[in-house]
Amino acid sequence: MRFISKILIIVSYLFGMGTQFLSIPMTASDLGLGMNPLLNRNGLWNPALLQAEPIGSEVYFSHGNGLGDLDLTSINFIYSKGKTTRSFNLRYSGLNDLELRENKPQSDPIAFYTASGLSLDGTISFQSKENHFGVTVRWVDISLYMENSNGFAMDFGYWRSINKKGKIGLSLLNIGKMNTFLSKEPSLPIRFLGGLSWESNFRSFSNTAFSNIEYALIHESVLFNIGNEIRWKNISFQTSVKLSQNEKSFSSGIGMRSGLYGIQYAIQVGSQNIGTPQILDFYILLP
Repeated sequence: MRFISKILIIVSYLFGMGTQFLSIPMTASDLGLGMNPLLNRNGLWNPALLQAEPIGSEVYFSHGNGLGDLDLTSINFIYSKGKTTRSFNLRYSGLNDLELRENKPQSDPIAFYTASGLSLDGTISFQSKENHFGVTVRWVDISLYMENSNGFAMDFGYWRSINKKGKIGLSLLNIGKMNTFLSKEPSLPIRFLGGLSWESNFRSFSNTAFSNIEYALIHESVLFNIGNEIRWKNISFQTSVKLSQNEKSFSSGIGMRSGLYGIQYAIQVGSQNIGTPQILDFYILLP
């Protein structure tokens, strides 16, 4: 019973982080642009946006830190097959060297443990006339100390162009179910995203401005995200501002591609004062 009581002390942490890692930006592109259903070609926030280069497959490696020094890693493999684009994605987030203590002062912890989240995604996107659709099937696993829970979820996405330069996008994320964890069932972070973007060109510069709204069912909260991406030759610059009742943050990023390789970096500063998220991406085009 004493062991179980100690576990219960930290169960609240699992449900605090738990499946919420599915809502965390895992790539520099996601961090710099914000989580929007309009611009991110990796399909994480709108599977209909998934795109691949016509001349080969793409591999993305991402690593960085999130709020609270959360360790973040993502690997994404994207390729085209026939009239569809497909991807396989792995995402991991974890907190290491957490201390297990009783509810009383003590000099040394009882034990050290890790809280982590892992997801494996398979995504397919396709086009029907002017409409683009996408679906993701996801396996999710969360672990804390010696306990874990897993389950499945699905994402659905849609977008279409408006007057050639505009775009409208919609997505519904994380519809699914988790197994119980110590008699409780972790809730998946179901989210609905909708937004608009508009592209303009000036000489060798291309600019895309966007705005989107997000509704998070688990928190019953609304989040607004506005931003901009400027592209010049093989260089891109991203900025975005995220606004909600409990959070305000500003993100910026820069990326560069040359031949078969690319690199991108992004950073975020916000009002939560529990760390500065930073992520670095590496891109490889496989012939």
